Formats: sequence, C-alpha cells, structure tokens
Amino acid sequence: MEKLSNANTHFALDLFRKLNETNPTGNIFFSPVSISAALAMVLLGAKGNTETQLLKVSENFFLTLHFDVVEELHSRFQTLTSDINRSGASYLLKLANRLYGEKTYGFLNERKTVQVMYQKENYPFGYISELKCRVLELPYEGKELSMIILLPDDIDDNSTGLQQLEKQITVEKLQEWTQPQNMHPIDVHVHLPKFKLEDSYDLKSDLSGLGLQDIFDSGKADLSGMSGARDLFLSKVVHKSFIEVNEEGAEAAAATAGIAMFCMLMEENFTADHPFLFFIRHNPTQSILFFGRYVSP
Repeated sequence: MEKLSNANTHFALDLFRKLNETNPTGNIFFSPVSISAALAMVLLGAKGNTETQLLKVSENFFLTLHFDVVEELHSRFQTLTSDINRSGASYLLKLANRLYGEKTYGFLNERKTVQVMYQKENYPFGYISELKCRVLELPYEGKELSMIILLPDDIDDNSTGLQQLEKQITVEKLQEWTQPQNMHPIDVHVHLPKFKLEDSYDLKSDLSGLGLQDIFDSGKADLSGMSGARDLFLSKVVHKSFIEVNEEGAEAAAATAGIAMFCMLMEENFTADHPFLFFIRHNPTQSILFFGRYVSP
C-alpha cells in the first residue's frame, strides 16, 4: 500500500504542475486517486506502446502514473478503496469524486466582508523556515482523514510565497513537512475562509504532456486487450471535482528543509487570508484523495 500511496502522490504533484502551466494564478482542485484509478482500469486493456506510455514517459523514462513500481496494481486499488470506505466511517469516497466529512471542526460562525471561520483548538502545526510557510493539519472526525494546509507567509518582494512553495514542493519534501514528528500539537487560532470550489477538466492535453500520447490517437492507440476493434482510443479524459468547506465540516467530491518545532510557544495564529495549497489525506494509508490550490472566492 505504501508503494501505491507514493505513486499516487507523485502523480498528484506531476498533474498539479501541468494544470498550473495553463492556470498559474487561479484555483485548482482535483482527485488524483480517482484519476489514477480510472486510468488503471484502462491499463487492463492496453497493449504495446500504449501500455508502455501508461507505465512510463517514453522519451525521458520518468514515470507518468508511476504504476510500474506498484505490484498487483488493481488489487491494491481495490484494497485502498475498501480501506477508505470501511464500514462505520463518517465519510464516503466514490470514484464519482464525492467525499463527505461530518461535523469535523465545529467552527463558530463569523461574518465579515469575506466569510471566515474561526476556531481556537489544539492542532498539529509546523513551520518550514526556508520557505517561510506554515503547515496546519485539521483532522476530520475519527482522524482517519485530515485536511492539511500549506500557508506561505506574506513576503515583500516580486514573487509570492506560494510561487516559491510550488517550485520547491516534491514528494519527499511533502512527506517530510507533514510527518508526525515535524507537526507539533499546539493551540492554534485558526481563521479560514469558507470556500467552495468546483472544477471540471478535460485532461487530454495535460496527460499528453506527461507522455500519455498514443492512447488519444485513433491510428496509434492499442486497447486490444479490452476490445477486438483496432480503432478503439480515448477521445478525452474528463474529471470533475467539488469541495465546500464550512462550519459543518468539509464535503469534497471528485538535505531536508528545516522545520521549526514550537516547543516554547504556547499558541500560534493561522490566518488564511491569502492563497494556499491544501490536500485531503487518508491517514491510515497516507493517500492523497484530493489536492488543490485556493486563491480567491
């Protein structure tokens, strides 16, 4: 399961960078595990170079979906889905990209020009000193899911902290920044905007940019493993995702950096009044279910 989680995280960051190329300043939100699972089903019927491209980017040997490091891929996806949707869980993930969290935070209502939620609570908190970035984990009820927010400090130069964070983020760094020993529980004054994101993507060009090309070409695609027809190909890959964060919780669809531990500090402020990255993680498997960037309402 660890290999599948790592593969999914690699894919999440790769796809985020592609989406960022066409939308460098706007909101982004998607479900990497849903897209990976859908393409894994296509992999069952892929043959020849189409299969190779699903496993690797042919030109530079980087991984497209990082599936070649995952043994027994499809059974592991089935196990992951079963783990996430275990009996009695207070949420449900469907491959139609909907995720429910019930009464997670209990935020107080607070209305301003921009609607903001406020709560003072003990949460895991960390600080990436080299990037001047705060890291906050907001656990869902039952603590199997968490929303993790990466909030850069405001800095006074020609670039934003968010741009620096996006340039520096890697799978290894993301895991390092958010591992328990680097997230110190502390009382935090949290100011978080109420927000709703709904995005729809045709991922054809983005996946092509990651090396998945033949599968979209009627003359080159080889999906003979699922059909006798030789002209079967993918015309598009459509993905839709949705998230709403409010007082009721969240409903969602669709050399190491220095990390300062605040052992001497009794309280911290976390005011998300400028752009940030966030993701929703299934903690038992460390799988990123949703990944996004919030810039504006």
